[in-house]
Amino acid sequence: KDLKMKVSKCCCGCSLHDGCLIIGVLQLIGSCIATLAFIIILGSSFLQNMMDQYCSDEEISQSDFDEFCNDGNDELTIEAWQIVCGICVAIALLYVVVGALLVHGIRRKDPGMLFSWMIMTGLSMVIKIIITIVYAAIIGSEAFLGAFLSILLILGISGYFLLVVHSCRKEFRENGFGGNSDKQVNYQA
Repeated sequence: KDLKMKVSKCCCGCSLHDGCLIIGVLQLIGSCIATLAFIIILGSSFLQNMMDQYCSDEEISQSDFDEFCNDGNDELTIEAWQIVCGICVAIALLYVVVGALLVHGIRRKDPGMLFSWMIMTGLSMVIKIIITIVYAAIIGSEAFLGAFLSILLILGISGYFLLVVHSCRKEFRENGFGGNSDKQVNYQA
């Protein structure tokens, strides 16, 4: 069942089509930058330098120093961070694909391609909520307010973008493009 919520224009007064195109292009740019950054981190000595700098910090507590610097597991810790960075590369590449599908779906007026972006954004929002709850349980209330406010802002923006893409998708379907339509659509360039 379709959501009843719909907007008629994107922020700053542009059309849904143009707004979705901007959202897709911004996602593509951000995802490409993130992918390159994580690949550079994986291919350089950045992680080792971070570990060395952390262990040479005089303000580090003794328990943290013993846990991270004197346990002889430097290679294991660096390998764990390399795995995390590898996962981040895969996620960033997935965002590149989904962003490209959004841009291509807008250009072709294909609601199905927009739906893949909507699914990815919805899943991303749920994962961010779960991470925030886990983070709150780990760090307690002292630093949680800042994290909560930042995730609230991110979820608000993501939710609005999701509503814009949903509205555009719904508009495409109402105008006979793809999906539930008896009209024939010719995609010739």
